[in-house]
Amino acid sequence: MAWAFVIVLLIAAALAAAVWYQHQTFQQTQADLASRVQGSVSAANQALEQAQQAQSALQEQSRQIAALDAALRESREQAASLEQAFQTLTDSGSDLVLINDVDHLVTIAQQQLQLGGNVANAIISLETAQAQLARANRPMLASLQETINGDLDRLRAATTIDIAMLSSQLDELGVLISTAPLLVPDDAAPEPVLSPPPGSSRAANNRAADAADGLSPDAPWWEQGLASARDWGSSAWHAVREDLGQFITVRRVDDPTALLMSPDQATRFRETLRLRVMTAQLALMMHQPEIWSSETDALVKAVETRYDNKSEQVRRALKIARQAADTDIDVQLPTVDNSLRAIEALREAKAGQAQQSTDPASEGNAGQAPAAPQAPDSPATSVEPEAPAEPEAPAAPEAPEPPGAASDAPAQG
Repeated sequence: MAWAFVIVLLIAAALAAAVWYQHQTFQQTQADLASRVQGSVSAANQALEQAQQAQSALQEQSRQIAALDAALRESREQAASLEQAFQTLTDSGSDLVLINDVDHLVTIAQQQLQLGGNVANAIISLETAQAQLARANRPMLASLQETINGDLDRLRAATTIDIAMLSSQLDELGVLISTAPLLVPDDAAPEPVLSPPPGSSRAANNRAADAADGLSPDAPWWEQGLASARDWGSSAWHAVREDLGQFITVRRVDDPTALLMSPDQATRFRETLRLRVMTAQLALMMHQPEIWSSETDALVKAVETRYDNKSEQVRRALKIARQAADTDIDVQLPTVDNSLRAIEALREAKAGQAQQSTDPASEGNAGQAPAAPQAPDSPATSVEPEAPAEPEAPAAPEAPEPPGAASDAPAQG
C-alpha cells in the first residue's frame, strides 16, 4: 500500500508539474501574442495616420490642379481673344494703318510743293508711298497706287527751276557787291581802276628801238648825240604825259549822282544792295515772282550805274544779276490733290464697311433680348436647363485599412 501511495504521489506530482509547465507555456505564448497584437495595432495606427496625411496632400494637390485648370482655361480664352483681335488688326486694321502712312507721305509731298516748291523732295515722298503700296500688294489699294503713279509722272515732267543754283549765285553776287569797286573809291575798294592809254609806253619804246635801229653805227658823233637827245626827250615827254593823265580821267557816267557819294554813303549803298540780294533769295524760296523781279531789276540797275565796269568783279556781278533778272520763277507746279482725294475716298469706304459689319451684330443682339422673360403664372411648368457641371477633380483613393485594425476590437475584447 505504501508503494502504491508513493506511486500515486509521483504520478500526481508529475501531472502537477506537467500542468504547471503547460500553464507557464500558455501564459508566455499569450504574452507574446499580446505584444505582437499591440505592435500590429501601433503599426496600423501609424499607417492610418500616414494614409490620412497622404489623402490630405492628395486633396490639396487636387485643388491646385483644379485652380491651374481654371487658370489654363482663362489663359486660353484670353489667347483666343488676342488672336482674334490680332487677326482683325492684320486683316482690316492693317489697311487703315497703310492708308495713314501713305496719307502722311502724300501730305509731306504736298507741303514740299506748296511751301518750298521742292519737286525733288515731293517725288521722293511719293516714291516711298508707292514702294509701300507695292510691298503690301493689296488689291483694294490698286486704284490709290495708280493715282500716285499719275501724280509722279506729272511731277517728273514738270518744268522746275534750280533753287539751289540760283541761291548760290545770289550769294556770290552779295560777295561781289561788297568788294567790287564803285565809280568813286570807298573803304571797300579804295584804289580806283586805272587803264593806261592804249599803246603809250609800248609805242614810245617801239619808236626808240626803231630810231636806234635806223642809226648807222658809222654815223658821226654829232648824229648819234642828236638821236640820243631826241630819244631822251621823247621818253621824258611820254612819261610826263602818262603821269599827268592819271590825275584826269574822262569817262561816261549815266547817273551823275554816282560820283558824289561819300564813303559813308557808299557803305550804306552796299548794305542796301546786300539786303536786296537777301530779299531776292527770300522771294525765290517763297515763290514770289513780283518781289523777285523788282529786286533783281534794281540790282542790275545799281550795278550798271554805280559800279566801275572796268573791273572784272563788276562784270561778273553784272552778268549774275542779269541772269537772275532774266529767270522767271513764276512756274506753275503740279499738285498731288488727286492722291489726297483717293486716300479720302478709301477712308470713307473703309468706314462704311465697318459700319455695315457692326449693324447686323447690333440688330441680332436687339432681337434676342425680349425672348428671356416667361409668364409669371406658371412657375411649376418652367423648366430651366441646368448648366453642365464642371468636371470635379478625381477623388483621392482611400487608404487601405491595415489588417490589424479589423482585429483590434476582438483583441481588446
